[in-house]
Amino acid sequence: MPKILVALIDVKIVYMKLLTSLRLNFFSNLFKKLFGQTSKPNAAIASQQAGNQATSGFWLYAAPVHLVLQRDTFSLATPVPLPLENDEIAALTSALNSHFGADDMQFFWHENQWFLRLENNPNIQTSAPEKALNKDINAFLPTGTGAMHWAKFQNEVQMLLFEHPVNIARESKRLPVVNSIWCDGGGQLEN
Repeated sequence: MPKILVALIDVKIVYMKLLTSLRLNFFSNLFKKLFGQTSKPNAAIASQQAGNQATSGFWLYAAPVHLVLQRDTFSLATPVPLPLENDEIAALTSALNSHFGADDMQFFWHENQWFLRLENNPNIQTSAPEKALNKDINAFLPTGTGAMHWAKFQNEVQMLLFEHPVNIARESKRLPVVNSIWCDGGGQLEN
């Protein structure tokens, strides 16, 4: 067999392996997006990686979101988290921490990642916001023995955000307002 033909066969084999690898990566990523398969760490680990002292307490991702009123329910709008300016982030974080500090709750943010630290596990099971995008959120709200208490907390957050100056300014600019916080990915660091 001529050497040029052997070289072409070798190139074709390398090309086919590369193509197969790219197809596998494409379909793997597509599957993850379609079925909500993610590998993000629990919020305690992510918060520690972001530079927070996550050595105690229970941590959740706490993304600022915009809920859209539908005919008889709410849907979760994209994007999540809602992009905000640094001054908006600082003002909202300050308001949330001032209001909920007495309840041993503290909000943090780092490079577009929001966190909520609680003193104790709230005993809820949460859903990633990616699963709820543009859908009726009722099927994705927290469940578990602490769900009723958590729903009261969420209502209080929404009332606090309703007429916050950041939202009034965003509304005047025809930007989506932050009318809720979507919490998921809860966890603690293991001792």
